[in-house]
Amino acid sequence: MAVTIEGVEIVWLKHDAFLLKGDGVVVAIDPYELRSVPEKADLVLVTHDHFDHCDPNSVRLVAKPDAVIIAPQKAAAKLGKNVQVVKAGDVLTEKGVTVKVVPAYNVRPERQRFHPKNYGGVGYLITLAGKTIYHTGDTDLIPEMDNLGQVDIALLPVSGTYVMDAQEAAEAVKRIKPTHVIPMHYGSIVGSKADAEKFAQLVAGQTTVHILEPVS
Repeated sequence: MAVTIEGVEIVWLKHDAFLLKGDGVVVAIDPYELRSVPEKADLVLVTHDHFDHCDPNSVRLVAKPDAVIIAPQKAAAKLGKNVQVVKAGDVLTEKGVTVKVVPAYNVRPERQRFHPKNYGGVGYLITLAGKTIYHTGDTDLIPEMDNLGQVDIALLPVSGTYVMDAQEAAEAVKRIKPTHVIPMHYGSIVGSKADAEKFAQLVAGQTTVHILEPVS
């Protein structure tokens, strides 16, 4: 299922995997367990090296022959050659798309072993068709969310266990102040649509929530 928000077409593939399309450019994020794709990507972003985010077969399937692939060091090592290695704080422009790399990590004691701050996982602020889309990667509610700048569309995890739960994601909305939000990180490994619906109730009146159906 796709939705077009302020000129950006967004397809939720599953879990944390998305296709974004704007100004004729297609961006894939964290492709995972893909059997087919509605469209090939010019730019592929991977947030960290865990299997449900860094899936080499899915990256190969979704990437155009001349696609630029961007990933932090540990993920890049799993993806092979011709990967542009990034870290939090980097800003780059590829295929006409500006990408700002931001931190992603766990702070809750029960989760810190999954994504410690020094692990190197990241999120991305993607400027596409004049809009900024924030894909958090696997993260808790972290202080860096206070200083992201303008976010038009936020892709936020809501399932808990390894990432923010619905309540924490609602608090993230207060900090980020996105115009639109798409909940993610549920339905494949942990969490269910009920988490997305709970989140939508918690942020009613603060932002517009789009609960999508996965296409993969």
